[in-house]
Amino acid sequence: MNHHPNQLLTCARVRVLLEPYVDEELHATDPNLATAVRDHLAGCADCRLQHHQAVSLPFRLRALSAPTPPQSLVGDVMGSIASARGSYQRAWMLLAPEALLAAFILWYLSGLEGLASVASGIFTDLQSVAGWGAGTASLPSIPAVDVLFLIALIALTAIAAYHISVLIRLDPGPSQGTFRGRIANE
Repeated sequence: MNHHPNQLLTCARVRVLLEPYVDEELHATDPNLATAVRDHLAGCADCRLQHHQAVSLPFRLRALSAPTPPQSLVGDVMGSIASARGSYQRAWMLLAPEALLAAFILWYLSGLEGLASVASGIFTDLQSVAGWGAGTASLPSIPAVDVLFLIALIALTAIAAYHISVLIRLDPGPSQGTFRGRIANE
């Protein structure tokens, strides 16, 4: 259906052709008709307003209807949240060994006096190490009870680092998708 470029179109016909004209489908299928629409728009203010609305993204988006959500949407979302929340709670239970080791360390320190004693011992040991490095003192000796404390502290640090790495992997980042998707991929 080729039209002569000078053919006059009615406003009703131009408004029917606006969508294919804006989407440039009309230019590809019938360039003469596209030229006729362009010529009509140049002389008709009402159709130019319709054209402006047709090319306006916000106007086009408002004209779209929202899809109806499925009946199971709320249940699916709540089920997903509940399973993720339960997994997070189980993951935080991995910190129980750290709590036991921290309780042991607090018991070992036996309150503020124990903490002050450890702090002064560390300060004295650091001074001795600095003196040893300068060649003016010997290395400090480690009391046998402090070896147990040191082993507990190293174990606490290693277990906490491992558990924190597990918790970080469970944390959903913007690019990692859903919790179920990550579990399926692992």
